[in-house]
Amino acid sequence: MALVVGLTICDAVLPSSRHFGPLVIVAPAITSVLGGPLATAAVGLCAVVTQLALGLANTGSDVVGYSTRAAAIALVSAALVLYSRSRRRREEQLEQARTVAEAAGEVLLKPPPARLGRLSLATAYRSAQQEAQVGGDFYAATRILGGTRLIIGDVRGKGLDALEDTALVLGAFRAFAHHHLPLPELARELDTVLSLHNFDTDMIEDFATAVLVDLFDDVDELALVCCGHPPPYVLGCGTVRALEAARPYPPLGLGGLSSESRVVERHPYAAGETLFLYTDGVIEARDAAGDFYPLAGRLADIAVGTAEQTTDAVVTDLLEHTGGRLHDDVALLTVQRAPVSPAVATRRDSLTS
Repeated sequence: MALVVGLTICDAVLPSSRHFGPLVIVAPAITSVLGGPLATAAVGLCAVVTQLALGLANTGSDVVGYSTRAAAIALVSAALVLYSRSRRRREEQLEQARTVAEAAGEVLLKPPPARLGRLSLATAYRSAQQEAQVGGDFYAATRILGGTRLIIGDVRGKGLDALEDTALVLGAFRAFAHHHLPLPELARELDTVLSLHNFDTDMIEDFATAVLVDLFDDVDELALVCCGHPPPYVLGCGTVRALEAARPYPPLGLGGLSSESRVVERHPYAAGETLFLYTDGVIEARDAAGDFYPLAGRLADIAVGTAEQTTDAVVTDLLEHTGGRLHDDVALLTVQRAPVSPAVATRRDSLTS
């Protein structure tokens, strides 16, 4: 509106050889981008009225020219109203699709509770595709008898292309995790589910790396089975130790490549220590010089405080390393173990004795 008024004043006070009036068409054009159809129509109508008013005021000038310009402005404004209406509809549809995608992502990759038993948990997820809320990385945590069961993994591909396999693996984990299956048998079930899916869809190259972890309520250790995934880290007392798999197994979906049965590996995990699980998008992230993100070396410096603080610190440091751009999906799952309460310890000692 200010543009219409300003151009009209210029056209009225400057010599008749200079015509600024036709430039008012810029006003409804800008409004159609920034506002809605009603605002565009209002500004367009104002532009037409000012042109007609200028023609009536300047009786000695070309009134037909002013009328022609007013008609042209009215026609263009009408087209801009239709454009603005179409743009507003597309924005509403996009917002609705984004809302549905966010809801689906929250259901599929539902963050675990902040506390499970003696454990404090924190998660972070960054998709390589900005429009995707969920991609090829996944994590989940659930309570089982006497402890908590975790999974973190990475399916082949990234972004929306890997969403189907992500949903398949997470659905199978949530279905089988409560059946009290030992970790090797759980890994075998997940491998079978993904292998059958590949067979049905002729996608023989689809697979998922994963780490399955059991954390026990009353035993200061953890059990894990690693299926082609990078090793987790345990942080405590200023040290960082990698839980390297002595016997790594093929990724899920490729279990047929090995006839060797999976075996659980156990590692100490004391009160106050932090378990840090991640996907390969973290360690394969590069900076401008092409150097990989040195996760193991950085954890000792930035992993302090609660599980949530550690997770946030790693995400911030990773984005600084890459300049804010990720070329692969990234998932983090941080678990911190609280000390056993005196009541629980007393009851456990009495049962042991």
